[in-house]
Amino acid sequence: MAAPCWMAVRRRRFRFVTDVRTAGKLRGSSVRVLSRYRDRWREASPSLRVFLAGVLLLGINNGILTATFNNYLFDSFHVSASARGLIEFPRELPGFAMIFVTGALAAFSLRSWTMLVGLTTGVGILGLGYLSPNMSLMIFWMMLWSLGDHLFITAEATIGLKLAEANRAGRRLGQLTGARNLSMILGTGAVWLLMDRLGVRYAGVYAVAAATAILAAVAFSRLRLPGDGGGDHRRFVLKKRYTRFYLLNIFWGARKQLFLTFSPWVLVSVFHTPPQTIALLVMAAAVGGVVFRQYFGLAVDRFGERAVLVVDGVAMAAICLGFALSVNIYLLYGLFVLDSLMFATRIARITYLNKIAADKREIAPTLSMGLTLDHAVSMIVPFLGGFLWDASGYPAVFLAALVLGLGNLWLTLRLEH
Repeated sequence: MAAPCWMAVRRRRFRFVTDVRTAGKLRGSSVRVLSRYRDRWREASPSLRVFLAGVLLLGINNGILTATFNNYLFDSFHVSASARGLIEFPRELPGFAMIFVTGALAAFSLRSWTMLVGLTTGVGILGLGYLSPNMSLMIFWMMLWSLGDHLFITAEATIGLKLAEANRAGRRLGQLTGARNLSMILGTGAVWLLMDRLGVRYAGVYAVAAATAILAAVAFSRLRLPGDGGGDHRRFVLKKRYTRFYLLNIFWGARKQLFLTFSPWVLVSVFHTPPQTIALLVMAAAVGGVVFRQYFGLAVDRFGERAVLVVDGVAMAAICLGFALSVNIYLLYGLFVLDSLMFATRIARITYLNKIAADKREIAPTLSMGLTLDHAVSMIVPFLGGFLWDASGYPAVFLAALVLGLGNLWLTLRLEH
C-alpha cells in the first residue's frame, strides 16, 4: 500500500534537513581547515613564506609537465618504447652532472640557486613549446628544463633543513613537499581545462608552465636565509661515512626511473590513456600527497627512517607485481597514484643524511653526490628497460623493477635504528 502523502512529505523534509546539516558540517570543516592554514601562514617566518610562494609556483609548473610530457612525446614525435627509454638519457644527464653543477655554484648563495632554477626551467619549457621542430632541438630544451628541475631537488632539501626546527626536519620537509603537491593540483587542473575544455595545444599549455617558473624566480629573489651569503658549502664530498646513503640513492634511482618512464608509458601506449586522464591521475596523487607527505614527515620524525623505508619496500613490491601481472586498468590507475605517493620516501633519505652528517656544510654536496649516483643508473636503466620491453613485453620491465625494489629493501633493513 502506498505511504500516506504526509509521510512522503515528512521523509522529504527529513532528507532536506539532513542534507542541509551535512552541507553545513562540510562547510564548517572546510572553514576550520582554511583557518588553520591561514594561521600557520601568519605565524611562519618571512623566509619560509617567500620560499613557499616559489615552491607553490614551481608545483604548478611540475603538475603541467608531469601530466603532459609523455603524451607530448607520443603525439609530437611518435616515439617507440625503446626510443622513449633512450630519451631518458639526455633528460637525466643534468641530474648526473649535479655534483659538478653545485660544485660550480658553491660560491653563490642558495637564493641564487633557486633563481637559476626558475629561469632555466622557464626558458627550457618555452623552447619545448615553441622551438622544437625536430627531435634534436627538443632534446636541447628538455635538458635545459631538466637542469633547473634537478638543481631544485638539492636546493629545496638544503633550504628545508635550514628552515626546520630541531628534531623536526621530517615535518618541515613534509610540509614543503605537501605544499608543492597542493599546487600540482592547479597545474594538472590547468591541463584539463586548457586541453580538454578549451582545446589549447601543447605550446599554449607550456607557455603557462614557463610563466609560473619565471614568477617563481621572481619570488625566490626575495628569499633571505641566515648565513646564506655564498661560499657556505663544500664543493665536493665523497666519504665512506655516507656509503649507505649513496647506495640508497642508487637503488632508488633505478627503481624510480623505471616507473617514471614506463608506468605512464604503459597507460599511454598500451591502454591508450588520454592526457586528460593522466592529468586527473596526477591530480589525484597530488591531492593525496598534500596530506600524505605531511604525515609521512611526521612518521619519519616519530618512528625513524628505517621503519618508513621498510613500509615503502613492501608497497613497492605490490606495485611492481600489479603492473606486471594485471590488465585491470582501474587497478593500474590506483597503483600509479600509490607509486606517486611513495615518492615521499625522499624525505626519509634526506633526514637520514642530516643525522649522520659530520659537518652541516657537507649536506648540500652530499645530496648532490647522491643525486649524481641516482642519475648514473637513471640514465642507463630506461635504456635497458626499453629494449627489455621490445624483447619480452612490458611485464618484464616491472618484474625487473621488483628485483631492484627488493634490493632496496634488503639495504634498508641494514640501516641503523
